[in-house]
Amino acid sequence: MNSLDKANAARRLQENEDFKMMMEAIEADIFEAFRNTKLGATEELNNTHALSHGFKLIQQRLEKYKELAIFEISKNENR
Repeated sequence: MNSLDKANAARRLQENEDFKMMMEAIEADIFEAFRNTKLGATEELNNTHALSHGFKLIQQRLEKYKELAIFEISKNENR
């Protein structure tokens, strides 16, 4: 899969209403887990933080795929 294919797939995902709804639900679940973590529950807090970090990485990766394709297109246009 080349960078343009990845960018197009990322865009389709981000525009898909079911995907948006699921991402919002996951984010809400992670936030709720943070809120329900007891003070001093270090392992539980670390696990929830890891989930949050992974969630953010997915969002960042989708954006990077789109940014890379834009960069490659503009680079090719300037040749």
